[in-house]
Amino acid sequence: MSRNENNKPIGLALVGCGKVGRIRGEFAGEYPGVEWLGLCDIDEKTGRKLAEDTKADFFTTDYKDLLARPEVNAAIIATQESEHVGPILEAAGRGHDLFIEKPLATNARESAQVLKAIEDAGVDAVVGYTNRFRRKFLIVKEKLRTAQLGQITSVTTRAFMNRLGPIATVIKTENRASLTPMVVSGTHSLDISMWFMEGKTPVEVYARDVNHALGASYGMTDATFGIFTFDDGTMWSMNINWALPENWPASVYTLEIGIVGTDGVITIDDTHRDLVMAGDHGQAAGYTP
Repeated sequence: MSRNENNKPIGLALVGCGKVGRIRGEFAGEYPGVEWLGLCDIDEKTGRKLAEDTKADFFTTDYKDLLARPEVNAAIIATQESEHVGPILEAAGRGHDLFIEKPLATNARESAQVLKAIEDAGVDAVVGYTNRFRRKFLIVKEKLRTAQLGQITSVTTRAFMNRLGPIATVIKTENRASLTPMVVSGTHSLDISMWFMEGKTPVEVYARDVNHALGASYGMTDATFGIFTFDDGTMWSMNINWALPENWPASVYTLEIGIVGTDGVITIDDTHRDLVMAGDHGQAAGYTP
C-alpha cells in the first residue's frame, strides 16, 4: 500500500471541482499514493461528474462533512478565490496537510488569520506556486543562490493576461472589489520574484491601480503597478495587467522578469510565444466556469 512519510494511507479531500479542481482531481485519481478520494462542490452536478470520472469514494456539497470523514488526512482547497478561508480553517483545525490554490485569502486580515491557523496546527501546507518547480526558474534560483550575478540591485516583473480569465473569475462572486489583479493572479509573479530575492525584506511599497476597461462593466481593477524598496536598497518594479483584449492570442499567464546584479543580469521570457494559437473557437473554453 502507498503511504506518506508518517506511514499513513493518504486520504485526500478535494474541495472545489471546477476547472482547477478537475485537474487536481484527475491527477489524484490516477496517483497510486492516494488510497481514498473524497470530493466536494456546491454545484452538485459538476461535483458528481468529477466523482464519476475519478471513481471517487465519496461526494458531498458540504466541505465540513468531507473534511470530517475519518479517512481524510490531506486536503486540496480549489474553490473560487473568495471562498478559500472556511475550508482552510476547517482542514487545518482537523490537522490535515494542505495544498492550497492561491491565494490564502482575498484580504490581508484573513490571510494573516489563515496563516496563523496553519502555523498553530503544525500541518504541512503549501500554496500552488508551480513556477518554483519549473526548470527555467530552478536554474535562475541556483544562479542567484550561488551569487553568480553578484549583489542583486534591481528587479523588474511584468505580467499580462487576456481579460477572459478575470471576467470568468469575477462573475462567480458578488465580492468583486477584493478580486484585484495582484490578489488573484499577480500573486504568482510576486511569489517567484520574492523567492528569487529570498533573504531580502521589503521596507517600503508604493502602488497604484487603474480600472478603465473592466471597472464600469465588472467592478474590478485592470492593472496594478508597484515599486518595492528592500532593506539593502534593492529596487523591484512590479506590474500586472489582466485587461488585455479577448482576441489577444495568449489565454495564459505571460511573465517577463529582469534581474540585475553588480556582476551580471538574467532575463526570463515566460510568455509562451514559442506556441501561439488564435481562432474563433476554443479560446474561451479555458475559462469556462
